[in-house]
Amino acid sequence: MTDSSGAGVATTVAESQQEVAIALSVIVPVYDQAKVIVENVRVIRERVAAGTDERFEIIVVSDGSVDGTAERILESELPDVKVLYYDRNLGKGYAIKTGAREARGRWIGYVDADLDLDPAALPAFVAAGIADDLDIVIGSKRHPNSDVHYPRSRVISSWIYQQLVRVLFGLDVRDTQVGLKVFRREVAEEVMPLLLVKRFAFDIELLAVARAFGYDRLREMPIALDYKFTGSGVRSMAVVHAVFDTLAVFYRLRILGYYQRRLVANRAFAWTIPSGPRVGVTVIEADGMAERRAAAQIADTEIVAFLEHGAKPSANWLTATTPAFSRAGVAAIVTPQLAPAGGNIRERASAAIAESRIGGGSLRCRFTPGAIRYVTDFPALSFLVRRDRFLALDTETPPEQVVLALAAAGGQTLYLPEASVTIPPAPLFLPQLRRIGSYGRARGLLVRANGIGAIRLSTVCLLVFLISVAFSWLLLLAGPIGRGVWLALWSAYLAAIVIAGSFGGLRFRSVKVGVLTCCGLVLTHAVASAMFCSGLVGRDWPVERGA
Repeated sequence: MTDSSGAGVATTVAESQQEVAIALSVIVPVYDQAKVIVENVRVIRERVAAGTDERFEIIVVSDGSVDGTAERILESELPDVKVLYYDRNLGKGYAIKTGAREARGRWIGYVDADLDLDPAALPAFVAAGIADDLDIVIGSKRHPNSDVHYPRSRVISSWIYQQLVRVLFGLDVRDTQVGLKVFRREVAEEVMPLLLVKRFAFDIELLAVARAFGYDRLREMPIALDYKFTGSGVRSMAVVHAVFDTLAVFYRLRILGYYQRRLVANRAFAWTIPSGPRVGVTVIEADGMAERRAAAQIADTEIVAFLEHGAKPSANWLTATTPAFSRAGVAAIVTPQLAPAGGNIRERASAAIAESRIGGGSLRCRFTPGAIRYVTDFPALSFLVRRDRFLALDTETPPEQVVLALAAAGGQTLYLPEASVTIPPAPLFLPQLRRIGSYGRARGLLVRANGIGAIRLSTVCLLVFLISVAFSWLLLLAGPIGRGVWLALWSAYLAAIVIAGSFGGLRFRSVKVGVLTCCGLVLTHAVASAMFCSGLVGRDWPVERGA
């Protein structure tokens, strides 16, 4: 409906997932297979049903498909099939995490959508897991009873990769990469939220982290593999990325201890879907603060969800987020704000800047799904919030500073990466720079109001950039050594710009996007630095006074 303020308002209900007698949840990640997806899912359903008398569900996750894959499977109305979708291709690993977040089975498994692997093995995997009290059961091409038709070149490269895995992680597993696995629900709840790999090394990250946390009762089982060179084919660049991601997993697990630290933090709010009463949500589509406040005042639900105009939430945006409000300390929930794969060149370049480490800075998580965390600074226009906490904010609070204002008032905001909102970014140059300038000024005002404790690494980087621009020329007066240092500093900066621009161009498959990204990054740093200083010497931040 539409209220008198002009804001689009819809009241809906997100149910907490109740504990039901579902033995197995089968996740089917898919990307651009509209022509075959309905028939393939029907085959998966029939073959799983033939092997079990217990109830099961199939969760199809369309990983940013642009060919109508999600629409085809939704129209089919197959029984016991749930469909999730979002508008940006993020990789098989992210799709499996998304599906696992919605799964209700005691066991959770996944299988590739192209039917290269026979899904009929899944019930046998579960039966073996129950009979022998296993944590994880995986398919293996190297099991002596496997029926495998596979290119010799892939067999060799796979064997080499497995030797690398054995050396790095000590996994006594002959084959980690087959897309046919099942695991206990406890593994999904404790291990899945920690995983960062979104593409081909997802399997090894799952197994390595699970083993590190004591889920080491694992068995390999035979499979039937008829390799058809279809959608799941792995190209040479994908192999390079998989090796790189595998080394990154080793670094995080064995050297940084990242997963161990994150596990402690995650237990503070858990990843499970708590059972409980239905959660009412009022969805409000509006941009301005006045419109949002007017709509929230007439809402009759505890939770309000704001969507900026043009935003497309993922299918699980409410179901994956609202259960977290069962924790009293959670005042708001934000999710990644992805750029669509399409859009014009200026929009794609803006997205590449936001998704880069040197353009997104400490807010890079806003544009790149990662781990669950609490955030205090997340300039989003699309988010969920407790109605009373929102209405208690100062009326002059800009919509994009609600998270900052809630933090100042003692409210916690939870970042949940398993749901997302897709929105075209402000295009280069002026619209994007206006947003950057607004955020930079807000950061400056915050540091001025709260002192040195509000300074973050991204703030330090801005100050270093500003100081370098203002004073690095003095090095030219310091003789050959000074000139050498000056040249090294600016060469390193330009190299970082070119590398970030190149990644942006590769991500969006456009040389023009890469060139614009390089130009936009330089301007982004200049505007953010200047506006930060403007805020640092400007008037007090009204949100801080109102909090």
